[in-house]
Amino acid sequence: MKKDISTWKLFVRTIRVMGKRAPLYLISIVMMSALFAMFGVFSALLMKSVVDIAPTGDLHRLIITILVIVVGGALSLVFYRFFAICYNVEAKRVYGVIYQKVLDLEMKLPYAYYEKHHSGEIMSKVSFDLGRMGDIYGSRLRRTVTPFLQVVVYLVPMFALSWQLTLCLAAVNSVMLMVNMLLVEPMRRANRSLSEINSNMTQRLSDLLQGMEQARMYRAGAQTVQSYLKENDTYVIKSKRRNFFSACLESSSSGFELLCALVFLLIGVSFVQQGYTTLGALAAIYTLYGSFNVQFMELGKYFPQLIAYLSYAQNIFDFLEEEREPERMRELADGGNSDKAVSMRNIDFSYDSADELLLNHFCMDIENGECVAITGASGCGKTTVSKLLLGLYPIQNGSICIAGKSMSEVTRREWRQRIAYVPQEPFLFNGSIRENIRMGRLDASDEEIEEAAKLANAHEFILTLENGYDTAVGERGNRLSGGQRQRIAIARAILKQAPIMLLDEATSALDNESEQLVNDAMKKLQRQMTIIMIAHRPSTIALADRVVEM
Repeated sequence: MKKDISTWKLFVRTIRVMGKRAPLYLISIVMMSALFAMFGVFSALLMKSVVDIAPTGDLHRLIITILVIVVGGALSLVFYRFFAICYNVEAKRVYGVIYQKVLDLEMKLPYAYYEKHHSGEIMSKVSFDLGRMGDIYGSRLRRTVTPFLQVVVYLVPMFALSWQLTLCLAAVNSVMLMVNMLLVEPMRRANRSLSEINSNMTQRLSDLLQGMEQARMYRAGAQTVQSYLKENDTYVIKSKRRNFFSACLESSSSGFELLCALVFLLIGVSFVQQGYTTLGALAAIYTLYGSFNVQFMELGKYFPQLIAYLSYAQNIFDFLEEEREPERMRELADGGNSDKAVSMRNIDFSYDSADELLLNHFCMDIENGECVAITGASGCGKTTVSKLLLGLYPIQNGSICIAGKSMSEVTRREWRQRIAYVPQEPFLFNGSIRENIRMGRLDASDEEIEEAAKLANAHEFILTLENGYDTAVGERGNRLSGGQRQRIAIARAILKQAPIMLLDEATSALDNESEQLVNDAMKKLQRQMTIIMIAHRPSTIALADRVVEM
């Protein structure tokens, strides 16, 4: 569990995300606030001029004063609009920067992270926490800073017109602000709780959508639904609690607004009668006080909300601090035989350093162009070997060479470019067959795609579909059969033109006919590339030049 940092440090860190653009963003907020407040000041001065000069009959002075005030007000609005545009541009830009950082991290997290964390938890970071962190830049900070600055701008002419009356009004408003500050911490805790509950709800929903068949066939599915509904009920309860605090803010603001209006009338009339201020000054202060009071209440309302939204920023910062997958893989022993397509020497590995070694001094050499089947009982480490070959986990000891290069000589990206991988349950993206095959090599032509499909024994069935290669496969390829999905995945792997093809139980879930078609595709590829098959079906094992039993 990450330790909470102070609110101020969290706020500073949130602003620092903007980098060198932060001053422009902050200056834009300050200028927007001050210029808009200045327009209100010009309006108040106009009111004072009319009330004080009109009775004297000095029409020339009145016209000149009005023109100067109108020009000043117009200029303040023009510059306000300029800084408003700068503010909006910077707010959207920084949200894009954070979004990119989060997505970039998701592609660089160690594979173990995804095995330990639910996909719904990660989705919640992007869809819930990240969106609300973006709101800090888009509205929450501005709504907090603007009232404060406008209050300061309004106070200057108000004190100049009547410091006694202004001081009384400011004291009443300060009491209101102190009452609202009491709600800061409860709202922050409520928002943190809502974030956690939303993550749990997203996980339940993800389970339901991905396991819809199982959810309908087994009672556990109904229990998952009930778990989701239970989390939803909790979310509603917590939302009501947060809404209660928000309602308290609204109620206190409305109550103090009425109180302040009464105080102004009582004190203002009294001060005019006693000669502390003039009727024109009172009219100007009244014009300013309407805006002043609104902004003061906005400050009391939005400051607690800003503090609460910073909790979402902390969730994102915690996520961004997760350890990334190293750019290069480490090698703890002398390199293997670089003349081999694959050379694994003295590999020690366990998923948890405290556990017993799953692989202990494991060795395996595979010749270029050789087809090797890796077999063994369930849990003996067959799939683990494939994960190590793909560079998904670091080894505790030993060395691995692929296509003449050791893991310490190349980056993970370069390493993985040397292997075409076909898992037991291939993932097809929600697009066309052509798009899914082309993911093997984005610059491949249509002719190369069709040639790869022919080698994978997929070309004929693709042509029987209504739209051929432009047929949409649906989510996860659910519009195709298991055998068809597998052959599309093999075609994608062939198109990659990697020197090594790794198949992890590629036929274990297929019927006999689909298995035969996939095996025929493997026969076509033999001698064209090095093939490593993790298999247990005798018909698939029979294709291999050599069998490595674990």
